[in-house]
Amino acid sequence: MLNEDLNSSRNVNIESYKERITNFSQEFDLGLFIFIVNRSLIWIALCMLTALASAFIYLRYTAPTYQARSVIQLRSSNTAKQILNTSINAMGDESQPIEAEVELMRSMYFLGRVIEKLPMEVSYYNRGQILTEEYYTSSFFKVADLQIVDSGIVDVPVNLSFSGDGRFKLWYVVYGAPFEGTYRLDEMVRTRHFNCRLQVDDHPALKDPDPKQNLYFRINSNASLLRQYAPKFTVDVVDYIAKTVSLSFRDENPKIAHDLTAAAAREFIALDVERRSESAKSIIHFIRSQKDTVAAALRDSEYRLQNFRIDNNVADLSQLTPIFMERSERYEDQRTQLTLEIELLKAMTKATDKPMPEINSYDLLPMLTGTSYEQVLSKSITELLSLLNEREKLYMEATANNMAIVSLEHRIGIQKQVVLESLRELLKRAEERRQNLDRIQDDFAGRYRTLPEKELEFARIERVFAINEKYYTLLLEKDIEYNISKAGFVPENKVLETAVVPSAPIFPKRNLILTYYLATGLIISFLIVLVRYVLHDNITSLHDISKLSNASISILGMVPKYKKDIPISQLLIDKNPKSLIAEAFRTIRTNLQFVDNTEGAKTIAITSTISGEGKTFVAINLAGIISFSGKRVIILDLDMRKPKIHLGFGVENIRGMSTLLINRDQLGDCIQHSALPGLDFITAGPIPPNPSELIISARMTTLLSELKGMYDIILIDNPPVGLVTDGIPIIQRADYPIYIFRSDYSKKQFVQNVDRLINENNIRHMSTVLNGVDIDRNKYGYNYGYGYGYGYGYGQGYGGGYYEERTHTKTGLLSWLFGRS
Repeated sequence: MLNEDLNSSRNVNIESYKERITNFSQEFDLGLFIFIVNRSLIWIALCMLTALASAFIYLRYTAPTYQARSVIQLRSSNTAKQILNTSINAMGDESQPIEAEVELMRSMYFLGRVIEKLPMEVSYYNRGQILTEEYYTSSFFKVADLQIVDSGIVDVPVNLSFSGDGRFKLWYVVYGAPFEGTYRLDEMVRTRHFNCRLQVDDHPALKDPDPKQNLYFRINSNASLLRQYAPKFTVDVVDYIAKTVSLSFRDENPKIAHDLTAAAAREFIALDVERRSESAKSIIHFIRSQKDTVAAALRDSEYRLQNFRIDNNVADLSQLTPIFMERSERYEDQRTQLTLEIELLKAMTKATDKPMPEINSYDLLPMLTGTSYEQVLSKSITELLSLLNEREKLYMEATANNMAIVSLEHRIGIQKQVVLESLRELLKRAEERRQNLDRIQDDFAGRYRTLPEKELEFARIERVFAINEKYYTLLLEKDIEYNISKAGFVPENKVLETAVVPSAPIFPKRNLILTYYLATGLIISFLIVLVRYVLHDNITSLHDISKLSNASISILGMVPKYKKDIPISQLLIDKNPKSLIAEAFRTIRTNLQFVDNTEGAKTIAITSTISGEGKTFVAINLAGIISFSGKRVIILDLDMRKPKIHLGFGVENIRGMSTLLINRDQLGDCIQHSALPGLDFITAGPIPPNPSELIISARMTTLLSELKGMYDIILIDNPPVGLVTDGIPIIQRADYPIYIFRSDYSKKQFVQNVDRLINENNIRHMSTVLNGVDIDRNKYGYNYGYGYGYGYGYGQGYGGGYYEERTHTKTGLLSWLFGRS
């Protein structure tokens, strides 16, 4: 039944661990924790060494990343426009929001322009076993006079090796087909896919090729370069008020990071000048094209006027009435303005009525400036331009089949139709007004038919000349004005912080990585110690026994751990009577008097839960220390399944308790004498098939009665009650039943077995002894208190001149540190 109880107690180990975790904060034992730390020094050292080795491996085989940074301040102005004080918007919006500029710099369009300014058509590499190094401009071999025959070679690694005799070999794979060829250094390389010339500087690899060098180059496409460098390019706003923007590139080659950052800063300034002057160029081109047409008409009217004067001898219009002249000039002015507006509307209609990719967003709004239609068309055209700009940004990130682009182009088409209809309606109205003016002028001229026909024809020719002259003069003024405005544009974007070649990588940071890995090692070490502490389910102190026991279990004392190896249970107290072990057994002997101090022979029954807890060792040495007090003591080995008493005394096990109980031998023949006076023993004898029946036989009772007449103390070494029930009858009849626990070996649930043993078998005066206690824990502040269930206490210090002959060797750093206190 006790075996079943032991099995059931083992089944509740998980619940025990859960309870320990729940009560961890309340029951935390610093001494036990430090002891486990000391026992885990090898694991801790292993974790720290592993963490340190991992850190060095990570630093060794991780490519360093460098970052170059430049800061730009965004500002722009048009000095000429401010001087002229015109309302021209040829330069576009002078104060673009900083978000728009940042998005432009983040775009693939801008990055493509930056990459085009750098020598990145071909990249040069050295492939290592783990890391690959890009040479960039420092490569000792370079591709010149490159001609691509087949685009399949683009973005394909072309391997290269030098033979040392002025030759080199190329090999690569395109479309699954390998190619290999050998060439001289001064020879033009011709392959199925490309032609080039290899320029090689003086390098040791040419004379003594290194087999570890895996050189290759790659002809790059714009798309692959954009995919490679776009994630490495960062644009951030440093200060919105100051309009400062930070440009930074990250790359494993510090020179590439520097060149890309510097090129981005330069390209933005150049792009800003180009972008802001583009609208002025468009307007100037329109003015000059109109100027040429008007100049031809003006020359034609000049020739007609001159010929008319010569042919008709008409010098001027002084013969016409002042009223005709005044009204004629007014009508001419109105018709000139209408003609200019009609030509402007036609030009805007032509600029708008184009396919969407051909519409120039900078041709429309500047044409409206200063006209009567500015208020009418400005909003519609501005909205159309906004949609066109949004379309350009989307085409940088998506294809034409994208739903957002399809929807946006539909909106652009609708808005474009609205603008075209507005322009056509305005053009129609303007032409109607001009026709009305012509009719009025004709009517006005009809009233003056009385004037000489020659003079009237002369007036008409002169009127056409005046119109052409005014129109041409106006175009000349606008041309000069826009050219001055274009020349006066000076961008004031400044590079506040110039990019420099980085000397130290931003990743990985050596100190940070070492700290991180060492901290990880410490955390893992702490978790190992913590798990071992939580899962520690062994009895370590007398306090554990008192705390876990629900029955009245008295504690006789503890036996220190012997510092030397004991192959078998031996008698030690006679070797060094003043040792700590001898003093511990004296304490147990003294405490036995508090259990039962009546006269007469006494029986001591010693047992444990499982084998290996030291019950035989305690039995031999307790018997020896009792014999030192002058009492006659005999030891009986009833652990007939696994006897050890004969080993402890170094004798044979030919006869003993098993032969006595079957009456094969006499008592006197089985009693053997030890080296200590007054200490005898009877071995277990040959292992019987039925030890339980022998122990509960009447012969056993008779034998004990005989021995009580011969000895003062009968000490019985019983089998472990956690494994078999052979020893329970003896324990029930014993005057001093003693239960042995072993420190750091016996499980805590074994204490519950003692409670069941006492309650279910009605055992009185059960006492416990904690064996194998490591007294060095006292140096860690670990508390080994005494507690007794009978209401009395007994304290015994290991002082008074007693000592233990052992080597005082500190094991471990923590043992040395805490052992000094």
